[in-house]
Amino acid sequence: MKFLGRAFLLIFCSISVYAQYPIKHNDIVKIPNSPKPEYLIPYKDPVFGSTVRRISGNPGDLIPNIDSRWNAIARQGYSKDSAWNCDQSLIILKRHDGFPSKIFLDGSSYKPLFGRNSIPGSEILWHPKKPDIMFYVNNSKIGYWNVRTDKKEVIKVFEGYSELCVGPWEGNLSGDGSKVVLVGKKGTQKVAFSYDLAKNIKYKDLALEEGKVDWVSISYSGKYMVFNLRGDQTQIYDLNGKEVGKLWAEYGRPSHYDLTVDGNGDDIAVGVSKSKPDEGRIIKRRLKDGKVTVLTKGGYGGHTSTRNILRPGWAYVTYQYKGPDWGPYWDEIVAVKLDGSLEVERIAHIHTGGKDYLNQAHAVPSPDGKRVIFASSWDIESGRPINAYVVERASEGK
Repeated sequence: MKFLGRAFLLIFCSISVYAQYPIKHNDIVKIPNSPKPEYLIPYKDPVFGSTVRRISGNPGDLIPNIDSRWNAIARQGYSKDSAWNCDQSLIILKRHDGFPSKIFLDGSSYKPLFGRNSIPGSEILWHPKKPDIMFYVNNSKIGYWNVRTDKKEVIKVFEGYSELCVGPWEGNLSGDGSKVVLVGKKGTQKVAFSYDLAKNIKYKDLALEEGKVDWVSISYSGKYMVFNLRGDQTQIYDLNGKEVGKLWAEYGRPSHYDLTVDGNGDDIAVGVSKSKPDEGRIIKRRLKDGKVTVLTKGGYGGHTSTRNILRPGWAYVTYQYKGPDWGPYWDEIVAVKLDGSLEVERIAHIHTGGKDYLNQAHAVPSPDGKRVIFASSWDIESGRPINAYVVERASEGK
């Protein structure tokens, strides 16, 4: 009888860890074998209790309210590229491999509202304070684009400059939307410079070595320029191009990071460390002096997002690795607290499949941090179709 009792207990516990929540931050749980959710029909993650919805349709199906059909790729952009506008009334699906190329959804119901096939610049990103406005860059021009009315407003032309970009692709405006770092060419020289949109102040150029810089961004506070270099190293500068602190010479410490401020008001970079002594862990690194704080105990993190500007103190991390090593976060989205307490909220399994870049989930939180959008082929190893999904955090997620 004792043996049968223990056997029953083991079976019960194995079922519980699969289907019961909350889950502790360090529990290793089986990735559930769940059917792909139907378009816009809620699905409950059986492990974490969060609600997931697929917000892009099946390839070939009509797109509601838009005279076109869904393509095999219909997803959000990158982890550092907010999908929601600042008041959360709109979502942009930037990667629609069909017509229109950009699809705008209602930010709550996720129903398509309108599409835009012609965009005003090479890069577009939501303004953090203006709900209907996207900031754009077009060669030597920057401006604002009202996505609802399709009206464009040029706010500055930088004479003598060309090929300007924000990042490219991995830069953002400062948290208040007042500053940006632009990278491009002045004549044949590659340069970067800061610009204050509110005061119309251009800071001096910083000459760049061709091929050395991967991407550049303004910090969240607007005080620093952050340069991610080839080889995944980082150098911080002030707005006039003076070095701040030493080069972060270790490989990827951090990598795939986003920028924000912590509870102390310090500008930080948050991402996965790819070097010892904290390889695989999520770390924050203070911009002014490079001080590192480890934020997680386990796992091997992927992309990080801090687009949750209305829920400060947290970063959202995509864990795409499916095991058997580097537990416990396999194929998950988690939220990590930035105070060094090692507190983690486990949100949902993401069921990634395929091996190419577009199959990376690139999870991005809503501004209030209550929802997260991610891309997934839902365990299809061929990696197609790729849809966008939104998960609502369960209150039991800690």
